[in-house]
Amino acid sequence: MYCSQLALSLSFKLPTVYMQKKCIMRTYIKYIKASILLLWACISAEAQEVYRTEIIRNDVKSLEIKVGGELISTPYAELDGEKNIEISFDALHRSGGRFAYSVIHCDADWKKSELLPIEYMKGFQHVAIEDFANSMNATTHYTNYKLSLPNEDTQLAVSGNYAILVYEEDTPEKIVFTACFSMVEPLIEIDASISGNTDIDFNKSHQQVEFTVNQANINITYPQSDLKIFVYQNNNLNDVRRNMQPMTINNRQLQYKHNRELIFEAGNEYRRIEFLTHRYNGMGVEATDFHNPYYHVTLMQDKKRDKKTYLYDQDQNGRFFIRCSECEDPDTEADYFIVHFSLVSELMPNGKMYIFGDLFNNILDNRSLMEYNMGTGAYEKAVMLKTGLYNYQYIFIEDGDTKASFSRTEGNFFETENEYNIAVYYRPVGARYDRLIGYKKISSKHGHMQSSGRGL
Repeated sequence: MYCSQLALSLSFKLPTVYMQKKCIMRTYIKYIKASILLLWACISAEAQEVYRTEIIRNDVKSLEIKVGGELISTPYAELDGEKNIEISFDALHRSGGRFAYSVIHCDADWKKSELLPIEYMKGFQHVAIEDFANSMNATTHYTNYKLSLPNEDTQLAVSGNYAILVYEEDTPEKIVFTACFSMVEPLIEIDASISGNTDIDFNKSHQQVEFTVNQANINITYPQSDLKIFVYQNNNLNDVRRNMQPMTINNRQLQYKHNRELIFEAGNEYRRIEFLTHRYNGMGVEATDFHNPYYHVTLMQDKKRDKKTYLYDQDQNGRFFIRCSECEDPDTEADYFIVHFSLVSELMPNGKMYIFGDLFNNILDNRSLMEYNMGTGAYEKAVMLKTGLYNYQYIFIEDGDTKASFSRTEGNFFETENEYNIAVYYRPVGARYDRLIGYKKISSKHGHMQSSGRGL
């Protein structure tokens, strides 16, 4: 509060000292700019919200953020590169409304950065989303919206993390959802590998990440303090390993090896289901019935896998893909069904069971929380989903725990195929934001571990 009042005082009181000066206009503009910078810095310092991809309004569904032209991708694109970030979503009623968006630049921890909009973007805030179309031949009426960034109204000027705030055009104070992505300026090269032979066990239940940062197009004088490095498995931002220190620094190479912070539970392959139409049952579906006004899909009952042996399955690491049978455009022709999940299990006290995956934006809250049915002896959840292919897992969190584990529901097997994301941010002394200077996605393929190549 004091900081904001100080900024306003600069704006409206200081210029009066110069009322008799010849340069009153220049001085006024000078202090106005200074006060705006100070006020923005105060707002940024006071606002500690951590942004993440999250749907807030219940009638918004099927939010996807991906790299344009890529079927399987993570939301990282090269700054000033040829590929855009594509955001799509549905509003569950025909003529779903007029939506607009604003752009927030974030630091490495996904909090609002110190930069002013004029410093991190060219164009406008509060831009209407003009690309939308109504559903066709579906029992559920919805409108599909698409947004591509950058575009002619919004060009991004710096690297780093970005949060897109989407809201109805007439009520910008009511956020409908947040979509997060990152822009990379590739100034370093990252070589990485994954091993089941970890510093705590050998080919059992964990995987360990090792990587080397090569200073290809930048000279990092103090990497111990100037770099922030984030590593996470699949799209699970609930367990991010951050800000580890290099083991050795040699000839412009930073080596991150034998670091216990980079040991992850290996988990298990994601479960998969497929429902494309009401005419027949797809993979993992036991029955499809119509109860006005929706089709209901009852899935085959799942069982816990923590006591079973590992079984390879070619999953997509938690993603979903909107598809439909006998249609040309799934974005507008795919229907919405009520999908019934069921996990047979004894009641597990002192904790909560969740469904985990991109279908819930990997967020553990009331939307993904399951309820235990004493009559059926199973945890159950009914979810409205658009037809397609979905990956998911079950996760149990004990009361008081802040870190989720799959050990009690899915098991941990070193053979599991996982993706690991490595993001390297650079902020030397005196800089005002975290530059994202390198990103790498690597995969542990079935039967062996390998890197997915260099660069984006």
